Amino acid sequence: PGQFFMVWIPNYEEIPLSVSGVFGDLLRITVAKRGKTTSYMHKLREGFFLGIKGPLGNHILIEKDKNYLFVSGGYGVAPLIFASRIAVEKGATPILLIGARSKDLLLFYNEATNLGIETYVSTDDGSLGFSGTVIDLAKYIIFRKRKKVDCIISCGPEPVLIESAKLARLLGIHSQILAEEYMKCGIGICGSCELGDSGLLVCRDGPVFDGEVYLKALKL
Repeated sequence: PGQFFMVWIPNYEEIPLSVSGVFGDLLRITVAKRGKTTSYMHKLREGFFLGIKGPLGNHILIEKDKNYLFVSGGYGVAPLIFASRIAVEKGATPILLIGARSKDLLLFYNEATNLGIETYVSTDDGSLGFSGTVIDLAKYIIFRKRKKVDCIISCGPEPVLIESAKLARLLGIHSQILAEEYMKCGIGICGSCELGDSGLLVCRDGPVFDGEVYLKALKL
């Protein structure tokens, strides 16, 4: 979990997409409808052609007997539902936080609860679960519910990533941040996915970064 594929459709772009699950020989990729390529992908049916290059990048590290807080915003939950499943299989203890703007945009909640994963939901509009951001929810889980956390792993919009890394810094614990940048090649040639002006490339050096490395790259 954390690795990605470059997915290409003839006459459209090649785009990076993370994996939300592997089930035997079935690879699941969850696609947000954002532009021409992804909109077309939502129309694909069985038998259509896809070019897939990968897996690329590094991956999330999960250790046995560790307590992980997975903090996801929007479609950032896709690789984290995969990672949560792996955590259970490895004998770790995952807590999954799923943040969305509203309950209609919530992803993977039923799958997580069916797996027996301790799962909490936040919605910006208060339509379901905790009312507020997923970072507000993370602080509630840690400081109010006093859940033991050894590592924070986060994926989602940049503000969620930054605040997750800062929260881990405050707590004095490790964090793993799944960064996202515009990407053309996925293999470290074009340089378009540089993280800030750090020289680090999301495709080659990431997409999973140590939280302190991530904050330093953004000069935070």
